[in-house]
Amino acid sequence: MNKFFQFTKDDRTMWLGILGISTVFIVLMSLFTTTSPFYYAKRVLITLFIMFLPGYSITKLFFDHMEFTEYKALDKFLVSFFFSIATVQTLYFISTYVRTYALNVDEEMISSNVIAITIAILVTAVAFGVKFYLNKKNTPAS
Repeated sequence: MNKFFQFTKDDRTMWLGILGISTVFIVLMSLFTTTSPFYYAKRVLITLFIMFLPGYSITKLFFDHMEFTEYKALDKFLVSFFFSIATVQTLYFISTYVRTYALNVDEEMISSNVIAITIAILVTAVAFGVKFYLNKKNTPAS
């Protein structure tokens, strides 16, 4: 598990790129609109948390050494984004469908952000749990 917290040069490059693009987006949106920059900062953080972080956890835990092109930072970003969409967005769609049609609960009763963030936390926790289980299973008992 200690390997997850060791960031390589590619990880730093990817996170600096995300930080730079997010900063430019927040500055441009707050210059050309009348909305507070904190609103856009909150939206960027929620988007990163839901659309990127669960996939990054999966990529870092299980596919850290994968390489498609010579740009490993871009490869990690795209695979992380894909894994987040494949897990969080699919589970969000299913939970929204079940909540609305099977349970007959009004959609405004629970915030969509709360459901999406809860699913993102659960996906990340399950990824850590599976990695912990696999590491425990592969280590010989003493």
